[in-house]
Amino acid sequence: MESVDAKMIRAHEHIEALGRTGMEYLASIKINLSIMTAPHLPNPWLVAVANDYIPPMALSATLGDCIHNMRAALDNLVCGLARTQDRFCTCKDTAFPYTQNEADWNASIQASLAGVPKPAKKIIKSVQPWRDPTTPNPLVMLNKLSNIDKHRHCNLGLAYSRDTVFRIHCKDGRALDIRPEKPLYLGDVHSYTLPIDPALVASSTRVQSGGTLVITFQEEGPWGGAPIMQVLQDCFDHIERTVIGPLTPFFRPKQESSVSA
Repeated sequence: MESVDAKMIRAHEHIEALGRTGMEYLASIKINLSIMTAPHLPNPWLVAVANDYIPPMALSATLGDCIHNMRAALDNLVCGLARTQDRFCTCKDTAFPYTQNEADWNASIQASLAGVPKPAKKIIKSVQPWRDPTTPNPLVMLNKLSNIDKHRHCNLGLAYSRDTVFRIHCKDGRALDIRPEKPLYLGDVHSYTLPIDPALVASSTRVQSGGTLVITFQEEGPWGGAPIMQVLQDCFDHIERTVIGPLTPFFRPKQESSVSA
């Protein structure tokens, strides 16, 4: 378990580091707001554009390290389980399985779970994503992110603002609030028609913005538009509580374990 624990600890350190660097990056973003008018148009409009919408590549590299450690912890867990039965086991071809259905499970476990105690195999089978297809499974997310990072490129981030509100202070003392219906992705130029007379605003009209800036994945996947930090924490918690936790008793000395191998 020492290897598994070490990798999970390291993954958590990466999550904390990503939280710090992500907040620093988001704090550096400036959203430029401009009021525009045109003589031939009946309404003014608001234009919003960010100064720097691509998170630093170093953040993506740290993200990859975090994903790698969690993914490796699961493979190390399988090897450790095999070595509870044979401490000289080489763990050749063993790995934590990610199967799509029971047929794939039956076809793969002879190699991937070779030497693993049968009761442990049952636990690993119980957490396979296909056992509960109605619930988004963090293991699916982790596996996809790991494959992207290993075989294609860093998992690039994309900043966006959710629950955004723009407040325009009109000349007559009124404040007009504009609430975009969709997240405001900072890589785009956003334009919003204002339902007021152009005479109530000017290019120098004060505009305030509010909302929550987060970083999500550029790549589409089972995480949807969830923030990176939420996805990583969900994966970490799921691995610790749902996978590692139930399998920990197999590593206790025989006289202390209530689990029959």
